[in-house]
Amino acid sequence: MIPSASGALAVEVRPHSPTHWIATYYPMVDTPAGRWADVTWELHQHLIPISEGAPESVRWLDLRSPDPSHRGYTVHRAWASELVAGYAVALANYEAEAIEEPLDLQEVQQRRVGAVVIPAGQLSEWVLDDLQDETSDVHG
Repeated sequence: MIPSASGALAVEVRPHSPTHWIATYYPMVDTPAGRWADVTWELHQHLIPISEGAPESVRWLDLRSPDPSHRGYTVHRAWASELVAGYAVALANYEAEAIEEPLDLQEVQQRRVGAVVIPAGQLSEWVLDDLQDETSDVHG
């Protein structure tokens, strides 16, 4: 698993309260199966006030730039400035955590074993499967 180049972040945008949505930022990683969102590493959460043109359901974005005119922000033009602000904090958090002390080989191996990487589009399926497994374990 290799961190994705060029600051690519996966962003889940979902309802948070009657007045706000929340954007949760995750790093993208390159794997042999392609680029996926590493949902085990939450970089930042950013509240977004509800505005006209808000989506009706959860959305995933692939953001790669702090420029609000970048095509990654096209779906949510009304929220571009809020998404850019969250992107900047998430990217700074990612860079700060990624360049701390280099890990030794054993720590790298442990992180790989413990990492769960899910394609952004399959997150809801994964959560539902996980919940069904927990329910069957309790009742089984």
